[in-house]
Amino acid sequence: MMKLNKIQPSLNNQKGVATLLVSIILLIGVTLITVFAARVGVMDQRISANEYRHKEAQAAADAALEQAAAFINENTGLYDGTVGGTYPWVECVGGYTSLFPCTNGSDTYNLAYDNDLTTLTTIEPLQLGATPTAVDLSSGVVSNTYLTYTNSGNVMTAIGTGESLDGTGNAYAQISYTQITLLTSEEVPPVMTPIIELGGTFTIVADPNGGGKGVPVSAWVATFDTSGGLGSWQTCQLDAFLDNSGDICSETLDDTDSWKFCDCDGDKLSEPGNVNYDIVQADPGDFPASVLSYLFPNFDSFQDVVNIADVELTNCSGLQALASGWSTSKIVTVDGDCTMPSNSIIGSRDGPLILVVSGHLKINANSDFYGIALGLSDVTLNGGVKVHGSLLAEDSTKLTTGGYAQVYDEFVLGSIVEDLSNLGLAKQKYSWTDIQP
Repeated sequence: MMKLNKIQPSLNNQKGVATLLVSIILLIGVTLITVFAARVGVMDQRISANEYRHKEAQAAADAALEQAAAFINENTGLYDGTVGGTYPWVECVGGYTSLFPCTNGSDTYNLAYDNDLTTLTTIEPLQLGATPTAVDLSSGVVSNTYLTYTNSGNVMTAIGTGESLDGTGNAYAQISYTQITLLTSEEVPPVMTPIIELGGTFTIVADPNGGGKGVPVSAWVATFDTSGGLGSWQTCQLDAFLDNSGDICSETLDDTDSWKFCDCDGDKLSEPGNVNYDIVQADPGDFPASVLSYLFPNFDSFQDVVNIADVELTNCSGLQALASGWSTSKIVTVDGDCTMPSNSIIGSRDGPLILVVSGHLKINANSDFYGIALGLSDVTLNGGVKVHGSLLAEDSTKLTTGGYAQVYDEFVLGSIVEDLSNLGLAKQKYSWTDIQP
């Protein structure tokens, strides 16, 4: 009889099954991870692409606002908001009522600037004229600018729209402008600085009526600094500022003459050891926190002044030649250091400057400056310098150590008041938004 042997299971016979099972599980896991990673990658690419298109469109919208700023700066008469006048304002009534930008989301405006009055079914942006051809940026991105006007509060709003290069992304931005008085209505003294150093070599010819009729003012300061010793300085009235012939300089000389022989040879208002009322020391807390904001009441930064400046410079190398042709007052900003050469004449009585310098302001020897100079950093005035008008400084460092003369000139200040104290346009603070109403 045949005997059958029963085969017993062996561990060695089962090893392949376990490996196969683990491999299948790992393969499934890797597949799931790959699918998930691919989906995340695609999603990330979509997000990145959307973000790029948004940035592209937003840059175009912001560029539109810059175009509006340049246009408004050159056309301040826009603020009159006159329908049928020089500028093509249209009333947001009738068929215009529902058109953009007359109606802009939840906002409505009284007037809109329509650059093509031949079409009554659309309001054309600044970039479109009688022949509607879009003016695109050099990159080909579409950027459109609109202007609106609100009678209540007399606010002009610039609206910028932009598209991405492929046309699928859109962006929006707006900022408002309002009318302001550029210059202070208060008196601007010959010298205004937080600290005046009464130990240098300088001369100040006072404003004869700076403190009221018959009350002279030479300087307005927060405090005196006498740490440099007594020095050799003086202040005097206009009729005591004489040349070497004994003539009153302000009556015999003009902006074509050299004033280097003029000095306080008559009665002095103040001098070393005898500081009088003409150098006004403000009570604690009464001196302006910012000299710039005192001169420009609606501004609190250098950039604010840059936005309304007639001339923007980075240095003063060509300022003398530039100013020689001016017959009206100009606001000039220098974003950097300003060094005026020796023996130069900057400005004139008819064409004085309001010069605002962000860096080091330095006027070299025997030079004449006509206007108001405001230094936001160090100020250095070398020997023989004469400033006809006013010198203002946020930092008094070296202000009175160069042997200069500060001369009150009613003709210079009168020209500035006549030319620049009018109303201007400035951006409303905190009015920028990229959210459509």
